[in-house]
Amino acid sequence: MLFFLKPSETFIQSLLAERVAMTYSYPQVGATRSAPPAGWRINHMRLQVGNGRARFDALTEALFSWKLLAIDGLEVFPSAPALQPGTDVAILSRHFGIWSVDFCRVIYVLKDQQEETGAVLRTGFAYGTLPGHAVSGEELFSLEWHRATEEVWYDVYSFSLPATPLVRLVAPLARATQRRFARESLEKAARLAAQS
Repeated sequence: MLFFLKPSETFIQSLLAERVAMTYSYPQVGATRSAPPAGWRINHMRLQVGNGRARFDALTEALFSWKLLAIDGLEVFPSAPALQPGTDVAILSRHFGIWSVDFCRVIYVLKDQQEETGAVLRTGFAYGTLPGHAVSGEELFSLEWHRATEEVWYDVYSFSLPATPLVRLVAPLARATQRRFARESLEKAARLAAQS
């Protein structure tokens, strides 16, 4: 949803509340668990953001409190304090003087599936778009701690298509914006890991 003036937090929360009964804006819900649907745009970025279990734990806390998504120029408005399946979130951004609010819902959480005995400890969550988002699709944010090497990796993976004719007209710009968001989220994780 586009606005010429910055919407208030109260207004954003009211828009978020309207989406409680809405379904996802695409049919392949949960496809980030396996193969993406054919013909969708894929964006996948991955970065080693540090070393050590302590850094992994600190970044896990940052991810699950939305801090890794709140990059410069973005504000995140979750519908509930705890990130869990069914949590809705509004994301406020500004491009070329126009404010945009996009809506997503958490589909699944990997945090409860941590394998303490495996070679890689992985956690994260995926959310899918709701009506009113500029694109349709899904995005997975995950962190990995590799026991043997102590490496901590942050991974952002998504599939999407433009949701409206206007976004289709500016598709290259929309793709560049998605790539910039993923890159800045990775860079923020690396900065936080360096501070921890």
